[in-house]
Amino acid sequence: MIVILTLTAVAVLVVSALVVGAVQDRRRRQALAHLGGPDAVIGSRALAEADAARSTIEGSARTAHPGVSGASGTSPGA
Repeated sequence: MIVILTLTAVAVLVVSALVVGAVQDRRRRQALAHLGGPDAVIGSRALAEADAARSTIEGSARTAHPGVSGASGTSPGA
């Protein structure tokens, strides 16, 4: 009998957690509905700017520290 009650209690807890999650998700969607969907142009522009910044930093680092990349066959600090 205890096993049945325990399983029933666990099932009720799981179902109630799912219901609470669904209600919160619906409220969140309603609260954020006025914002609209994501803009693909903004995302691609941000990725391009991040890639350009990374390339600039990498170029500056290679200029400031020539021969450290290991591509020349020498060990750093030699």
